[in-house]
Amino acid sequence: MSSAFVPTEALLFFNRADAVTIDALAAQVIPSEEGSPGAREAGVVYYIDRALAGFLRDLQPLYRRGLEAFADLAVDRFGAPFVELSGADQQAFVEELDALSVDAPEEFSGQFFRIVREHTVQGFFGDPAYGGNRDAVGWKLVGFPGAQWGYSAEQMQPGVDARSIPILTVGDLYARIRETRG
Repeated sequence: MSSAFVPTEALLFFNRADAVTIDALAAQVIPSEEGSPGAREAGVVYYIDRALAGFLRDLQPLYRRGLEAFADLAVDRFGAPFVELSGADQQAFVEELDALSVDAPEEFSGQFFRIVREHTVQGFFGDPAYGGNRDAVGWKLVGFPGAQWGYSAEQMQPGVDARSIPILTVGDLYARIRETRG
């Protein structure tokens, strides 16, 4: 069984049980590996939670229905809630949902999985200002320097390792603006 998610910040849309489920699902979509943080460490569940409380609020009913269907399907297929399954069973279930999303796109469980997977990726690689990508783990993974005002001529040359450019977030850029305005 995977380690249970314990919210350390206020949840705006999810209740604790929903957050635990979404965190476990996201952790299967982008798993942690030795030396490489995954969705859980990136705080993806907070990105999804904030998005559903804000600009994605129209998807709230879909998430409510999807979480219910997801829970029912996990119990039907494996005899237990998703968060209580072993890591191997969680992975098998996610692989089944992934195949379902391709082979039977009209099936609601597959559609819901596709949406959660997309939101997981957004939360892993988006600007940390939106609640995910904690410590810029997604950007570090791909060598993206984040929000920049611009690049020098040297930094624009082919073959430049962008990991040598200090990572900046939107928050960092706003802080610089405030500093210059005194």
